[in-house]
This record gives sequence, C-alpha cells and structure tokens, in this order.
Amino acid sequence: MLRESFIENAAEPLPVMLWRARPDMSCEFLSRQWLEFTGAKAEDALGDGWSRSVHPEDLARWLDTFVRSFDAREPFEIEYRLRRRDAERVFVGFVGTCIDIDERKRAEHELARSLERERKLRIATEAASRVKDDFLASVLADLQSPVRAIATWAGHLRAQGAAANEAARALDAIEHSARAQDRIISSLLELSRVAAGRPRERGVNGAPLLMGVRVLIVDDDPAALESMAQVLDIAGAQTKAAASSSEALDALGAFRPDVLLSDMHMHGGEGYFLIRALRALPAERGGCLRAAALTARGEAEDGVRAVAAGYDAQLAKPIEPVMLLATVARLAQPAGM
Repeated sequence: MLRESFIENAAEPLPVMLWRARPDMSCEFLSRQWLEFTGAKAEDALGDGWSRSVHPEDLARWLDTFVRSFDAREPFEIEYRLRRRDAERVFVGFVGTCIDIDERKRAEHELARSLERERKLRIATEAASRVKDDFLASVLADLQSPVRAIATWAGHLRAQGAAANEAARALDAIEHSARAQDRIISSLLELSRVAAGRPRERGVNGAPLLMGVRVLIVDDDPAALESMAQVLDIAGAQTKAAASSSEALDALGAFRPDVLLSDMHMHGGEGYFLIRALRALPAERGGCLRAAALTARGEAEDGVRAVAAGYDAQLAKPIEPVMLLATVARLAQPAGM
C-alpha cells in the first residue's frame, strides 16, 4: 500500500496520462489526467475496462502489442488513438460589456459633414472656374475684332503714304503690335478651348504667335513645367524642359533655344548660377540668349536682382498665360524691333 500510494501521489502533478497494469494486463491504476481525458470513471476503467477507451480501429494492434510485450517482459512503445470525452456544451446565457461610443459617433458624423462640405465646395469651384473660362473666352473674342480692325486700317493707311516718312513708320509699328496682340488673343482662345475639352483650331486665324520659336524652360517643379509648356505649345513654340542648371547648359548645343525661361529659386538659387554661366559663354554658344527669370509673386527684389544678374525680363509665379506669351514673343523678336 505504501508503494502504490507513493506512485499515485507522485503521478498527480505530472502533465501526462499515467497507467499501471499487472502482468495479466489488468489495469490497477489510472492517473487523474487519464480519467479526465477519457471521461471514464475509475471503477469502470480499472481491470479490463480501460481497453474500452481505445479506438476500435486501433484496438487489435494495441492488444497484440501489449500481449507480446507483457509475455516477453520487454519495454514497448506504440501510437494509438484514445477516445476523448465528449464536450458537454450547455447554454447558460451571455456575458456582455457596454462601451460608450458617443465621441466616436460624433467624430464620424463631423467627418461626414466635412466631406459633404468639401464636395459641395469642389463642385462650386469647378462651376465658377467654368464660368470664368467662358467669360474670358467671350472677352477675348470681343477684343479680337477691334484689334484686327486696327491692324487692317493701319496697313491700309501705311500703303497710302510714303514708305520713308515718320507717319509710315508709326503706322508700321501700330500694325505690327496689333497683329502681335491678335496672335496672343488667338493663342489664349485656343488655350481656353483646350481647357474646356473642345477641339483645337490652330491655323484658322493665320500662323500661331510663336511658330518656330524654341523655348528652353528650366524649373524643378514638374507641374509648372507642364503648365508653361502647354501654353507655349498652343502658341506654336517648340519647348524643352530642364530640371536643373546643368541640364539647361547641356541642352544649349543640341536644342539651340531662342528664349530661356528659368526659375530663380530651384535647388536653392540655381537660377543665378545659370544666368552667370550663360553670360560667360561666347555668343555662338548661347551667351547672348534672351532670358526671362521666373520669380515668386510679390518679391519685387527678386526681379531687380534677376535683371542685375543678366536676365532680360522677369515673370512672377504663378505665371499668367497672357504675360507668358507676350514676354516670350518680345524676347524672341530680333534686336531692334
């Protein structure tokens, strides 16, 4: 009894299912873990009853291994399936928690209101932009007729007088300016048509304002580059973009621009380095290239410094299309005109 009690007490804390059988294979001890796993009662499982917990498909192999090992008095090891007790699931109710979500719901509601306000504002802004574009197109169309009339009558009056007198030269200048304004207006009208998604009408009112003019645009802002290139392209110019002063200087030889547009504040002020490097070149390599500085709006000092550094003109960002076209057209004219 002492030996059995010691084994039984020592087996309790072990995390295994322990059994002990006599030489005749009758079970005389089953640990609490074995009984809990199988769900069998000790009085039913002891003796020969413990074999009833073995899976029926494994019982023959289990019994054969046990008989041979017990007869030979040799240790053995076998894998087999032992039936587990059925889980008894009885519904006894629920346990619940209540969480205050008032703040979260208020935040969700406020977010929804903010999104709706943003949507309405975007719709109103788009509508206002369309109205502005339509108004601008209407004004430009109204301006185009008198400008063309001025050019036509100036040409007619110049043809009636002597070509060399002062009046003839004045009329020539008036006609030249009126036709330049007509081409600027045509380019702006074309730009408004493109912005509105309508088909382009290049060539209807004669050659575009900047037909054949090559413009090198230097800016590290891709959006600004694209915007200026679009306006100049509609006016007939050929454009090339550069994101740094080194790219711009490399492009001079192959592209041979007529006009340079350079941002002054890219990469910490590379625009000043670019114009100094450009003016140090011989004329045949671009040293006399006409150039306009792109400065920040409201920074008058930037414009003064840009002209002092060697630029011929200055444009404030964001650049208005009419100023861009007028400035490029002026810089592209041969000296003396």
